[in-house]
Amino acid sequence: MKNKIRLFILAFIPCSLFFIPGCNPDAPWSTKNVTVYMKATAISAGYAEFSFSTDKEAYYFIDCVPAREDGDPHTHSKQFMMLALDSAYTAYINWRNWLLKQGEFNIASFSSHMLQYGAVNHFFTNLKPKTDYWVYTFVVDPDKLQPVGKLFLQTITTPDTSIVDVHFEYRVRGYWDYIYPLNPDGKINNRYPYLAATEDSAYLADEVGQSPEEYFSELFEILAERNYSSDIRYGVQVVQNDGWDSYVLFLPGHTYYTAIAGFDGVVSGGVIYKFTWTGEEYEAYFRDEDSIVSYGENE
Repeated sequence: MKNKIRLFILAFIPCSLFFIPGCNPDAPWSTKNVTVYMKATAISAGYAEFSFSTDKEAYYFIDCVPAREDGDPHTHSKQFMMLALDSAYTAYINWRNWLLKQGEFNIASFSSHMLQYGAVNHFFTNLKPKTDYWVYTFVVDPDKLQPVGKLFLQTITTPDTSIVDVHFEYRVRGYWDYIYPLNPDGKINNRYPYLAATEDSAYLADEVGQSPEEYFSELFEILAERNYSSDIRYGVQVVQNDGWDSYVLFLPGHTYYTAIAGFDGVVSGGVIYKFTWTGEEYEAYFRDEDSIVSYGENE
């Protein structure tokens, strides 16, 4: 690429590592004759939402993987479940090793970090449009780390695209900025995926040599193609632009561009907001009509 684009790649942490909310490591558990109930509550071009529950207290594993044409998981379900656990354990060990290298020793166990307990709702993100996926679950013995009982599996197909009526509003207050994905009724949409980035106009002019439209369109195409969970945002985003929590440092007198676009299978509904930051007391609120340009699939 001849033009420079700032891409900050975070350490790879699989989506499965975020299955914490439904887990209670101190609760009693069971592995015998447990049924895990699973139900799709939303399927879009870029994500699927499922609810899970059990008829008895038990630890269980959940995941979503692309469906394969070379076989039925139920034919070799034991092998399928063991391979899934092995893969999850490998990811857990890599994650734990990374934390240990950072000097972090208070690390959750595999069972409390990777398994579910009780009723949970979960989003499987970074899905591709018009693709078959297997969403599956099974009970796990947390002591032996072995699958127990049967495999519960559902095949889903993501649509070509999803048309979701969401608009973005943006606020800058001092060093902080906020992105609000809103439904038509003004309520926050916590499950619509989107991309966002802020850049100093001096960087675009002096080092990149691109207009904001060109720069952000190219950047979002790259982010959409690589489809990393660390790039995709949900709900309200809050960032501190003082050089600590964000690579962007707000400087008095500098002009900035913030671009936001929906990403549910395709980049759509993009807006770019422009502002000149005057200092810690600066405050501004931007709506759709304040965007300097609109772009994307639905332009």
